[in-house]
Parts: sequence; structure tokens; C-alpha cells
Amino acid sequence: MLGSFSPIQSLPVTVVTDQLVINGTIQTRIRRLTDVVNEPDAAHLILFDATFMLVGSRRVVAGPSLSQVQLSDVLFLHANGPTEAGTEMRTPKQAVRAILIAPPWTIEGQIHLPYESEIHQALDALSGRFIPVTAARYWAYSVAESPNQVDLLVVNRDRAHVSIPAGAEWRKQAPDLGGGPENPW
Repeated sequence: MLGSFSPIQSLPVTVVTDQLVINGTIQTRIRRLTDVVNEPDAAHLILFDATFMLVGSRRVVAGPSLSQVQLSDVLFLHANGPTEAGTEMRTPKQAVRAILIAPPWTIEGQIHLPYESEIHQALDALSGRFIPVTAARYWAYSVAESPNQVDLLVVNRDRAHVSIPAGAEWRKQAPDLGGGPENPW
């Protein structure tokens, strides 16, 4: 990937699984968090200075440590601060309000779907292991986790259900913006 020509950056993240909230730092040459977790050969993340806390109580069970976290166990993750967004967009997409359910968590925000003639075709066309959600808010009231607001959250597609409210506005074609839209992730 072209990211190998970029300098290594440290990216502080929060990783959420069924039972754990893990804070740590990823070191990567890849600029976008979505690309980090959607690398074809990536099966895990290496986190530096990782602290493992139980969902709900946030009781620390391990840390700080150098840790390997399996991507298959991750429900979602987000950067703990601003991230650099690329200006290129691979495919024109439109933002659609959605609710994602990754029990016990609920996530609200905007998913970005390709332009198709019908919204269900666009939803079916989602690709990549992790779905980017912008302007996201997540919570798990059943386990005493209060809402958190983040600019970008990436959700494991295999571990979440996506719900788009009925009557969501849908455009069949991308508007002509001249220079192309800026990529939010």
C-alpha cells in the first residue's frame, strides 16, 4: 500500500469489544483509520501502552501493556483525537443517517453509501470489514455506558446490524462538484 512511504505516526485509539474497552496507541504508516482496520491481511492490531477496562464498570483489568487485539473481536474503534483526513475519495458517496446495533452498544451517525438507483442496493454494496461512521454517538445503557461523541468511528460489519430510518432522503446520482468531494475519513 502507498502508506509505506509515509512516516510512522502514533494514533491513540479506543477499541471496544463485547466485554472490554481498550485504550492504547497504534503505530502505523497508513493515514486513515478506516484503511488501517480494512487492510486485507490484518488479523489484529498491536497497541502500545494499552489499558484494558471492563465494559460498564471501567475497572482496569490489565495495563499499561504492549498488546495484540484480534480484529474479529472488535465491535468498533475510534481515534482519541483529531485524525488527518485524505482529500481523495475513491468512490463518490453520500452520507445517510443510520443506527448501528452492536450489542450491547448502539451507535448513531452517518454512514457513507455509494450512489445507486435504490438505497437498498447501496446498503448491499458496503464493502470492507469496517464501516466508517461520521458524527457518531455511541452508548450502552444496559451496562451503564453513557453516550460518547466522536468525529469518526469504525464499526465491524460482521458484528453490527445497520438500520436506516424509513423515509431517509436518497439521491440516485452524485452531484457534480467540479473538483470532487473531500473524504471525511
